[in-house]
Amino acid sequence: MSNLLVQNIKHTNGTTAQSVDTSGRTTVSIMNNDSTYRSDGGTVTQNLVQGLAKHWASIQVGSNTTPRDSLNNSSLTDNATGDYSWAYTNNFSNVGYSQPLGAQSSDGECPAYYGAPTTSGNRCWIFLISNVSAASDNDYLTMSSHGDLA
Repeated sequence: MSNLLVQNIKHTNGTTAQSVDTSGRTTVSIMNNDSTYRSDGGTVTQNLVQGLAKHWASIQVGSNTTPRDSLNNSSLTDNATGDYSWAYTNNFSNVGYSQPLGAQSSDGECPAYYGAPTTSGNRCWIFLISNVSAASDNDYLTMSSHGDLA
C-alpha cells in the first residue's frame, strides 16, 4: 500500500482547494453549487449544496426574545404578542423557498403560521392550541429555511 503525504491540494494556478490538518481532517475551501455526494445506499447522487439549510434559528420567545442559536439570521423583531419577524444575513434568490416552523410552550405544541415570505426575511404568528384565535408568547420558536441563496 502506498501513502500520499500532503498538507494542501492546490490547483495549477496556486489556489488551495483542500487542506489536511495534523489529525487527518480535510477542509474544503470552496464547495461549488454542483457538488454532489453518493447516497447512503450508494445508488444515487444528490446535490450537496441544494440539500443544506440556508437559514435556521432556535428562539426563546416572550419577555426576553433572543435567538438561542442561529445561522444566517441578522435580526429578530418582537412586533407584538406572538408576532415575530426576522431578516436574513444573506438573502434568498426568490420567495419559493421552504420553511418548516414550530412553536412550543409548557402547555404543549402550538400552531404557528408564516406570513408571505420575502427574499430578505419573513414573519410568523404563534397561538396556543387551546385558543387559536389569540396570538400568544410561547416558550420556544424554531425555524429553518431551505432554498437558493441570491
